Amino acid sequence: MNIKLLIFDMDGTLVDSADANYSAYATALEEVGVELTREFFDIHCFNGQHYTQFLPQLMPGESQEAIKKVHARKQEVYARNLDQLSVHPYLKSLIVQQKETLKIALSTGAARVAVDNILPIMGLENVFDLVLTGDDIQNKKPHPEIFLRTMEYFHTEPHETVIFEDSDIGLEAARLTKAWVFQVHQWANND
Repeated sequence: MNIKLLIFDMDGTLVDSADANYSAYATALEEVGVELTREFFDIHCFNGQHYTQFLPQLMPGESQEAIKKVHARKQEVYARNLDQLSVHPYLKSLIVQQKETLKIALSTGAARVAVDNILPIMGLENVFDLVLTGDDIQNKKPHPEIFLRTMEYFHTEPHETVIFEDSDIGLEAARLTKAWVFQVHQWANND
């Protein structure tokens, strides 16, 4: 096995952002009269789906403009909740250890603004050779576009690539590339 590229998902894989995301979505939705339970969030929202896939379920009959406004408000609230985030200590260590010998990429469905806010707080702003976000692609996971574009950028083959993912949708996208896939299970920062 001759690995040349490591690709990391962000939310739930490299960064534990579930609480911050839930709090931000709950606040934004409450402001428009919609209750978001933690159970619904965990099952439908924080499993790799894009907001355009799950917000319409919570806001049936609402326009795309109304859904975009709720998401924009979520982003504002989320930016104030970044102190709730923690980085996966072992994956961060792996990135630091392999930075000089392998290409390292962050390929996440998260918005560019969220990524740009999170990476410096987590001490990860200068470690990636490439950062692709949900804003950079047409097809969201489970489509493998984000991972395929990352491999294309580095001219690497699937057998030279390891993708780190946590969600079912992300794992499906990763497996479709035929790359090596490492499933990151739920973890807790026990500092």
